[in-house]
Amino acid sequence: MKRMATENITTRELFLGSIITVRSRQLRLVDYADISTKNKFESAASRTFAMVKPDCYTQTGKIIDAIYQNGFTISKLKMSKFTNPQ
Repeated sequence: MKRMATENITTRELFLGSIITVRSRQLRLVDYADISTKNKFESAASRTFAMVKPDCYTQTGKIIDAIYQNGFTISKLKMSKFTNPQ
């Protein structure tokens, strides 16, 4: 089997949940191939949960931009609006 290099994909983009494009096909990474691969990638990437308070809602774009400018990657983003129970 001949292996071909895939351009523009770095190890930084290889994490669970990421979607990569290989030859016009979008592939979602759902699991690691083996324990060695899991240990290598999980030690390089840690996860943090962040919540933006409602008074900063209008600044969300600037917050996301600051995250990327400081070398972090957002792997999952969800915007929700919470209401008080009645």
